[in-house]
Amino acid sequence: MLGQPFAPTADPIVRRYDTVKAISRSSRLVAALAAATGLLLTGCSTGAGQPNAAAIISDRVIPVAEVQRRIDEGLAAQDPKYLRQQSQNRLDVGGRNLLSMMIRLELLERLAKREGIQVDDAAVDAEMAEISDERIKQEGHPAYDRRSVRELLRAELLSGAIGKKYANRTSVVADIVVTGERADALAKAKQMAKGPAASAQVVKDESAKRRQANANARFNFWQASQAIAVSPMFATAAGTVVAFPVADDSGQMEQQTTPTSQWVVAYVHKRETNASGAPAQTNAATQAALNRVLGLSMASLYASEIGMQVSPRYGTWDLTNAQLVPNALEKAAVQLKAAPTES
Repeated sequence: MLGQPFAPTADPIVRRYDTVKAISRSSRLVAALAAATGLLLTGCSTGAGQPNAAAIISDRVIPVAEVQRRIDEGLAAQDPKYLRQQSQNRLDVGGRNLLSMMIRLELLERLAKREGIQVDDAAVDAEMAEISDERIKQEGHPAYDRRSVRELLRAELLSGAIGKKYANRTSVVADIVVTGERADALAKAKQMAKGPAASAQVVKDESAKRRQANANARFNFWQASQAIAVSPMFATAAGTVVAFPVADDSGQMEQQTTPTSQWVVAYVHKRETNASGAPAQTNAATQAALNRVLGLSMASLYASEIGMQVSPRYGTWDLTNAQLVPNALEKAAVQLKAAPTES
């Protein structure tokens, strides 16, 4: 039952949670300007090691001054909104969004290079040719300019190409329990994080109560329901417990500070990228969207390999949406590194 516990939704899932929705070609700018999907481990959101660094990604430092300069350039091009933005104290939002985009693009560029994947500039040019300056002003955040939108589109193409390479090869083996309350999910996550034996015991106890639970369930990305495919499941490293809410049939997710209908807790035993199997039948637009989700998940896991730090002045890194958020309460999922043996 829990090998495929959630029925797919009727509409294509393009983004996780509050940005999960179906999009058409004509509204790609809106989707690109929304928070892209991904997942970074908790260790990636510690304060940057240099006082003037907004973020450090391996050997690349993104200075605070660079982020501010790009915000100023974007806002200056849209005067007289600049002063209004200052009066509304929304420049911090622009900083978080812009830095998030810069981080995502850096990770995707590095991962694509490692994987031998290239995105032709002509493909980005073709996308940009359909986007006018007026449209950017109307649909984008005021801090964005043509350079930022171009980078957003390039990141989208890179994530899609990376995801396409691994869509039929990615598989996860995990212990799974399902609950209806966030507090219960977090309590179970802490218990399962004590080690493999503790995780197995939680599954056994939940099964005895006739609740949804399964040990060593295999989830293949190419066969997973959309609710699972866009969840943090495939962006979680082996030896990690993740707790996350599941989108409802409309593809929407309630605020994480309020109860949701279902929470999933998963102890990921294995994450494989050399599996193979026949892909499920789905339309091209849906598959392309899911590929972008997987590509961002791959980049997120790559961040933990090369090392990444983000300055707390921009908020905290959302573990699920690859987006800086003001505080921990706005994060969409919780990850806990599991102990290898019982503590």
